[in-house]
Amino acid sequence: MQKASHTQITFLLIVLVNLGRKQNKKTLIKVSDVSVYLRCLEPDDLERTYKWHNDPKLYESLGGVFRYVSRASEEEWLRKASSYSANEVNLAICLTNGGRHIGNVYLRNIDWVSRRAELHIFIGEPNERSNGYGTAAVNQVLQHAFQDLGLHRVYLFVLADNKPAIRTYEKCGFAVEGRLRQHAFKGGAFKDVVVMGICSNDWALRKG
Repeated sequence: MQKASHTQITFLLIVLVNLGRKQNKKTLIKVSDVSVYLRCLEPDDLERTYKWHNDPKLYESLGGVFRYVSRASEEEWLRKASSYSANEVNLAICLTNGGRHIGNVYLRNIDWVSRRAELHIFIGEPNERSNGYGTAAVNQVLQHAFQDLGLHRVYLFVLADNKPAIRTYEKCGFAVEGRLRQHAFKGGAFKDVVVMGICSNDWALRKG
């Protein structure tokens, strides 16, 4: 196995230190669409995340498997999600007008050598869906990924029949990169999953 150079190690340490500082601050990520803002998850978000993770309707449009979650398990999940991590960023999506927490967005499986991360997002409050808040949140987390964390690529997996989500991601600059046949088991049937991605140079061109 090839050893990392001193320059690579130094770059990685700088990025990790900066990530730790950012994760411990409730800093707004500034972009042109300010209908929502992102912040770190906090222990007092428990009631909302517990409700969302036990909502089977929400999971119908997500790639993950629905499982009932106990309150104790949710508390442990939130404790970890709100703590510093070198390989994931877990953020709450909040309405700028009033600060209400309406969903979550995550950068997971961060690879600091290849400088890539996997995007996950959901709007947990049914009445706040289809209002453009997901698009705003994705744009903000992409800015955080590329400009603050120095990542080069963000990718995601989405159910092939979730056309609204695919349109949202395309609006944010993601391109369809492939299709995984019968990759997810949802509602008693196997479904295809679409792979989408965006690189920092693509994003920079879109930002002008």
